[in-house]
Amino acid sequence: MLKGIVASMNRALQIFAGLFEIRRGSERSSSIEKLALLAILGIGAVIRFWGLGSWGLEGDEKTMALPTIHLVKLGAPLMPSGMFYPRAIGQLYLMAASVRAFGESEWAFRFPSVVCGIALIGIAYILGRRFLSPAWNMAFVAVAAFLPRLIADSQEARMYIFLVTCLAGYTALVFEWERSNRTIWLLAAVIVMLIGIQFHVLAIFGSFVLLYPGLLKADARKLWRGGIGFIVVVVGFAVTSRWIERFYPPTLKTGNTNLAATETHITSLSLLQQNALLFIGGLVAAALLAVYIARSINARAPAIAVAAMLFVGLICETALFYHLGLGLILGGAILAYRNGAKALPRIALLLAVSLGLAISQFGFLHHATGESVRRTLGMMVGLPSIWSLLRAAVDSPAAWLIVCLALVRALWRLAQRERIPDYWLFFVLAGWLPLFSLGFFGWDVEPRYTEFALLPVLICALAASQEFTAVIVRRPSSKAVPGVRALLIAVATILIVNPVSLARAVSGGYSIHPDHKGAAAFIQSIHPRPDDVIVAEDALQQTYYLGRIDYWLRGMNNAAQFVHMQGGVLRDIYTNAPLLGTGAALMALVERRDRGAIYIIGTGEFRDNDLRLMRSDGIYEALENPIFVPVFIGRDGLTQVWKVEAPNGAAAPANRRD
Repeated sequence: MLKGIVASMNRALQIFAGLFEIRRGSERSSSIEKLALLAILGIGAVIRFWGLGSWGLEGDEKTMALPTIHLVKLGAPLMPSGMFYPRAIGQLYLMAASVRAFGESEWAFRFPSVVCGIALIGIAYILGRRFLSPAWNMAFVAVAAFLPRLIADSQEARMYIFLVTCLAGYTALVFEWERSNRTIWLLAAVIVMLIGIQFHVLAIFGSFVLLYPGLLKADARKLWRGGIGFIVVVVGFAVTSRWIERFYPPTLKTGNTNLAATETHITSLSLLQQNALLFIGGLVAAALLAVYIARSINARAPAIAVAAMLFVGLICETALFYHLGLGLILGGAILAYRNGAKALPRIALLLAVSLGLAISQFGFLHHATGESVRRTLGMMVGLPSIWSLLRAAVDSPAAWLIVCLALVRALWRLAQRERIPDYWLFFVLAGWLPLFSLGFFGWDVEPRYTEFALLPVLICALAASQEFTAVIVRRPSSKAVPGVRALLIAVATILIVNPVSLARAVSGGYSIHPDHKGAAAFIQSIHPRPDDVIVAEDALQQTYYLGRIDYWLRGMNNAAQFVHMQGGVLRDIYTNAPLLGTGAALMALVERRDRGAIYIIGTGEFRDNDLRLMRSDGIYEALENPIFVPVFIGRDGLTQVWKVEAPNGAAAPANRRD
């Protein structure tokens, strides 16, 4: 019996591997490639060092700079609150070494990130050779050097460039294990992955690549080895996560966004269930359509698989899990087309019914809830969230557009019983599946949390462009146009990088960076009295620049995960500053008679709706009170300082623009 199970698994593995065509790029380097690589490295380095220290700390750099300074001066990475900061320990020590070598400055804090970003360009050259020809691989190297997101990461004293670089090195080692079959490369890949997890636990989402060699070659032994490596990585992730969590003090219980999304989804589903005809009709239609399409397939096993996929897919749509449902329906339709000559008309009917169901559900929910079109569509998605996939497209919309268009062609080839290039398996394991999995852990994640999938998507976009170009240049009409391939390579590279965004990233200065430093310099220039009150929306940056603040101003809904109760007062876990979490609390401070002037240092980090979220719970409205007088506007045009006069009515300093 065991032998039969093993034989069946091997057979299934071979069928799966048979869907892919193994293609390899060039593994030798010519002199021209080496010269081009050196040129790109040089230009990439200049861009990354350009103006590196010309703007102040921003974003999460504050959480790295403060423990770094404590590490330099006192030998331990502690926050002003006394909390041990456990994230990216390796980078903290690199930053401390840089500060010791170059002195304390924003430039020194960012120097290790720049070096890491330059190293990524070289690793990209090795990584891209697995799928790309020499010319296209140089395009990938250029994208790694000039993509605005990677430049920004390289100029930030934060761990995301270390995350991307570790994943690039780890993936290159997996490919070397695939090529050589030497276990030492697998071991090296696992070690680099564990180092990457130390920099950021999000690296765990890259671990699926360990299964790539075994799945692609239908090699059960390699699949088992990759599986063992995968388990080791998951254990390393669990240990690292637990170690990090133990240093964080207990924080307030907050509303989980996934839970809120789930509750909204359940509410939407209950509304649909109230319309019994629509709900039951969906179930009946799902069963009838699944059987109807499966009957067009002669072979028993594919017919059962198609019926199951289509039925479950339609049920998922009925239960408002549309991204899951559409995926299953698409897979079932492809399998049906591959195995049934008469399946196409029936598949068209299936898609028509699916579309009709979606329109009916949307119309019902939109009318029943009165929500906007966007929110109504959100009700129909369910968990896992698809926002992780949408957020990932922000870094290079052109790359994602290329991938999506090429994916349609690849799925059509699968339906035609043709094999597809092996980079699509890489895309699934390193891009789609990790982003899909991330949707279980966050409803609307920030774009930087999706960066583990950035390089795989870029590789697949260029590999798809390479395949398209190969078709174009083989056409007789293309012979009349010299340099067609070079032109298409240049066009693809330019579209993916986006020169406009590149120029803005290189020369942006305070047009793209918040002016926390300027606001702090203004406060220092007016020499506040001991009884004056300093309130900051960005507590960590201003604690670094000013040495202390009196209060942290942030809406309770956003601040709750970063505060703990100490002595009956809610305090920031990093700076220990008391929280002003509501507009009422801010106004209560204003009404106190035992104070001097109040200076409120606003944030330039957020705009529009994001700013309203940060200033929730009445803070946004309170700051519109004329008692808060603007006395400073930063070089970014966003960062402000407001002053509230002391109760004795002392004169305010003149407005100033820095």
